[in-house]
Amino acid sequence: MRPLAEFAVVFSASLLLLFVVIPAGTAETDNFGLSPRMLPIVCATIIALMSVVTLVFGLLRGNPDSNTRDAGGFRGVIQFGAAALAGVVLVDLTGLVIGGAALVLLSCLAVGERRIAALAGMGTGALLILLFVDWSGL
Repeated sequence: MRPLAEFAVVFSASLLLLFVVIPAGTAETDNFGLSPRMLPIVCATIIALMSVVTLVFGLLRGNPDSNTRDAGGFRGVIQFGAAALAGVVLVDLTGLVIGGAALVLLSCLAVGERRIAALAGMGTGALLILLFVDWSGL
């Protein structure tokens, strides 16, 4: 039952992205080069395809041993979604550099990272990359 529920959530969210969110949030331009819709469409399509692969392997695997527990499960999905939402709000309120670094840290905490050195390294790395992006105008 769990693989089917996970598939339903991820695949339906991917379809919503492909047919509603991406067309509503991007506009075609006459500029030379790739369409602004290309990258989000490719990412949403890959996520949808990977949900199918995960469903197949989940159904083939059957019921896992009752003594084992997934790292995140549905609770992890909710934590990661809440971290992403909080990070986006922080980016809007404080700017890309501070909000983006906070988004990286919140995402790391949501997926279960608890080592102080790893969190400090990822936070510092994100801050430096975002400072470079802000400085260079990329």
